[in-house]
Amino acid sequence: MPQALFTRLRHWWARLQGGAPAATTATPRLQALRGGQDATVLEATTTPAVPYDEALLERARTQWQFGDWPSLATLTRDTLQHHPDRAKLALLAAAGHQQLGDTAAARQFTRLAQDWGCSKKLVAQVLIAGAHNTLARVAAAAGQVPRALKHFQDSIAIGTPNTDLALATQARVGHQWQMLGLTAPVPLLSNVNGGSGAAHNDPRSLSIQGPALSTTPFLQEPAGAATMLQALTVELQQQRADLADRIKEQQAEFANHAVKQNKDLFKVSEQLQNVLKKEMLNATKQLEAFLNVQAALAGGDIIPGLHGWPISPDLAAYLIELIRANDYDLIIEFGSGTSTVLMAKALAQVQRRRAGRPPVVQVAFEHLEAYHAQTLAQLRAAGLEQAVTVHLAPLAPYQASNGKTYPYYSCQEALAALCPVAEAEGCRALVLVDGPPASTGEHARYPALPVLMANLPLPRVDFLLDDMIRKDEQEVAQMWQAELTSAGRHFSAETLKLEKDAFLIRVVS
Repeated sequence: MPQALFTRLRHWWARLQGGAPAATTATPRLQALRGGQDATVLEATTTPAVPYDEALLERARTQWQFGDWPSLATLTRDTLQHHPDRAKLALLAAAGHQQLGDTAAARQFTRLAQDWGCSKKLVAQVLIAGAHNTLARVAAAAGQVPRALKHFQDSIAIGTPNTDLALATQARVGHQWQMLGLTAPVPLLSNVNGGSGAAHNDPRSLSIQGPALSTTPFLQEPAGAATMLQALTVELQQQRADLADRIKEQQAEFANHAVKQNKDLFKVSEQLQNVLKKEMLNATKQLEAFLNVQAALAGGDIIPGLHGWPISPDLAAYLIELIRANDYDLIIEFGSGTSTVLMAKALAQVQRRRAGRPPVVQVAFEHLEAYHAQTLAQLRAAGLEQAVTVHLAPLAPYQASNGKTYPYYSCQEALAALCPVAEAEGCRALVLVDGPPASTGEHARYPALPVLMANLPLPRVDFLLDDMIRKDEQEVAQMWQAELTSAGRHFSAETLKLEKDAFLIRVVS
């Protein structure tokens, strides 16, 4: 133990006994009381960005070890809020208020310490240490010196593990005796004048020389001792109630956390099961649809890929079903690719049933040269290059009746050229809207209906809109229905639950 520290403590003890005041010296860091830089429970941590009292935590820790509760109770939130060790300081302030009987302030600073990051374990240590200190004061007031000393020892050992227990307890005992207004004994450590340093950390090393621990009490009962004992008993009961409340709160928090974790795990498990079930069902559905397409187009040809940008297998199967079930005379496609080849193959099969009637006219519009060339190559590979007219139609501004301008296929002239087909008696058309892509602008596929209705007078036409799973396409479907209703056209509409969903609207004159 540093000689300066021992001298300061001896002078302090002399003042308690009425001796001459010690000379004022600089306050040292009480390493002996802490038992090392890392041993204390209440250690400094980081440096804040604003000025602060660097010695505040050290002073507060020393005050706690001495039992200087009034000094700890002077700590305020404003003083602590910018300190890097504010959580520990708030807990020490709570301990001061606890010992002074201010339960409300003790609760407030305890919660503040937790809000600032103080662990529940440390909070429990300090509260339990405070309870031992109160028990020690009760025992002292009742004249039960050994019991009082034992509780003071326990308070120090629990609050600051690995500290110099004998010296710290001696300091605590002297200060608490003074606060209680009792005649203080003169306890001296048995190892002050030559004991080994290790003895300082041994709870058995604390002894009071002379008759202090004899059967004859050295305490003189002050006036009003019974009242003091009653007050301390009430304080102890309050502290026990506070500890019980904190334990109940922590148990409730743990129970609530466990319940929430269970609910979250159940929810995640349920979601995973739903996703897995949905994906398995969808995979099965897509495989079945793909096999149906292969069976419908039997002939040994390789079908282009049906995932990614192309239409999904279930939409391909639905297209073939539409073509077979409806005697279409005209098929128009906005956007080209796999769907163009599939419909051409389906129409080639249907054409055998159209004895004596003109072949179905199939037209597709593509705005990108690369995809235009790719579609033509696929048609040539299937021997259907003469069955479909694929127009390269770059996007151009289209002024809609709603006042907005959309980039859309340059298709008006090509559509007008189809009027002879459309004007034929009983003409029925299918329009597949699978372009332009959403990246070209909001509601990119909306112009399909107004452009076609304005340039091609069709008595009956079915519009099939792909990618209805997206919000943009859902809004386009609503815009179409509103426009047809405003124009007084009769129609029916339905949403098809497919991999990417689709929307079918049938318009009649």
